[in-house]
Amino acid sequence: MSRTDITVEICGMSGDGTIAAGGLLNDALAEAGFSILAFDSYPAEIRGFGRCITRSRITGTQPLALSDKTDVLISLDDKQSISRIPILRENGAVLFDNHPPAFLPEGESIAAHVGTEMQLFGVPFGDLASGASGSLRGRNLAALGAFASLFGVQAESFHQAIEKKFGPKGEAVLDANLKCFDAGFEYGLKDLDDGSDGLPKLERQAEGSEASLLSGNVAIARAALDAGISLYFGYPITPATPIMEYLAKELPKTGGKVVQMEDEISSIGAVLGSFYAGKRAMTATSGPGLALMTELITHGVMAEIPAVILDAQRGGPATGLPTKTEQSDLHAAVYGGPGDSPRIVLAPSNVLECYQFTLKSFQLAEKYQIPVILLTSFYLDNRVETLRLPSRTETDTGDWNVYPDDDSKGNYRRFEITESGISPRALPGSEGFIFTTTGLEHSERGIPEYGGDNHMRMSEKRHRKIASALPDLPPPREFLKNEKPDLGVISWGPTFGTALEAVEKAQEEGLSVAALKITSLFPYHAEAIGQFMQRCGDILIPELNFQGQLANLIGHLHRKEVIRLNQVTGSPMEVGTIFDKIRSIVD
Repeated sequence: MSRTDITVEICGMSGDGTIAAGGLLNDALAEAGFSILAFDSYPAEIRGFGRCITRSRITGTQPLALSDKTDVLISLDDKQSISRIPILRENGAVLFDNHPPAFLPEGESIAAHVGTEMQLFGVPFGDLASGASGSLRGRNLAALGAFASLFGVQAESFHQAIEKKFGPKGEAVLDANLKCFDAGFEYGLKDLDDGSDGLPKLERQAEGSEASLLSGNVAIARAALDAGISLYFGYPITPATPIMEYLAKELPKTGGKVVQMEDEISSIGAVLGSFYAGKRAMTATSGPGLALMTELITHGVMAEIPAVILDAQRGGPATGLPTKTEQSDLHAAVYGGPGDSPRIVLAPSNVLECYQFTLKSFQLAEKYQIPVILLTSFYLDNRVETLRLPSRTETDTGDWNVYPDDDSKGNYRRFEITESGISPRALPGSEGFIFTTTGLEHSERGIPEYGGDNHMRMSEKRHRKIASALPDLPPPREFLKNEKPDLGVISWGPTFGTALEAVEKAQEEGLSVAALKITSLFPYHAEAIGQFMQRCGDILIPELNFQGQLANLIGHLHRKEVIRLNQVTGSPMEVGTIFDKIRSIVD
């Protein structure tokens, strides 16, 4: 195990406090100065039975992806944790409850399945918690205490994390949780000290770090606040609901409001209405909700009304896999809807870009008078990273609306055909700028007009406007060591971090490989992407969908058929999967 690159997994059943323990672990080690990338998985049913897992990669510098292997497994439920043994490193460590609350037959104890090369630490989690607080509910805290003592984490780091989480619940609750943690910590110092000599020590890295732990969902909500939204309209749906929950607490503090609508159709309708009146608004949903929004998204295209829509992709089709990750909404985001209805589609690849692209989306929507869709995923929205949010300026948050000149008063054409395709946009009630807006095809003044020549002119205008947005969209970014690599790996969303780590590993082994990150999915920078492709011998596109949707979108830019690596297991793609594919192609 590497001292500065350790993956810790906590596994248990619903109700064991697995997710809470993972959050405390992340907070404590972030406070100690480590960089964290963590991701939780859990059942789709509310308070349902099923396996819960937290995975936390703890490093000295910010990791790009989750590790394929686990260094430390903390078992809160042996039956569930046995299935995690295959991804443990050969010299990995396992902490388990050697006096579980319910009797386990010998074959169902994790101790019977751990290989001889692994280090096994039995700790009576339940007994320690019961003795400290009178309840078994603190088993997860006792487990964290034992982990901290084994790996040299200062108790104070966990104390701060526990106080932050449980302090608001009252002194009695806080005191009970601190006692459970301390019981596990003291047990580890006293009874596990002899076995900890070969383990790496997670000693404090830095004092007063300015980095904070943020999930993709929280970063998106923070960006919306910083963009100055007035209204958020939404309907609860996994995995986008935490955005609405966060804004429900914070938006009223700035004079804004969060409104839970009756469905996703009314949510996008209200967002369009808010922007139409000149107030920034947004909504967030997932695949099933995006499907319901389709007609009104295209209404926004036709009526040239701004909108910001977050689509947190999950397993599909239909209701699909609510708590599993996927990247299968790309076709729907780019092409979904009747007629030719171009819109801007962006896809952040990490938590920082979740913040940056959300902030930028409001300006893009205003300037180009178009719906902007941000494509994230369950993996990206639900994972947490340590990062420092950049300080924002007026340039980052300012109004980008193109207003009409005063000399057009009394002769205002809301949908004037211009060279850029952008028509000056007046707000309703502006003196001298009366206009009509409908979802029908229309003249420059907004009056319904069905003639073929007019429809052709207006279609050209709308597409010309979208094409003119390219300079304002984030360009592709290359990662290469030579100008003509044997293989180029192109990816998008959070899968890119995994792909880049695989490419860097291949480069270290002397393979001629490069990577390209694409975050602007529509319109996309065809010239830059095509130039990268032409310099590469082959092109590999890994993505979490069955059809190869990015490959379908940009594959024609290469001089020969691109190679696809598609996976729909509901889990993030592994570095080893992409690396093995790279090596098989290059070799």
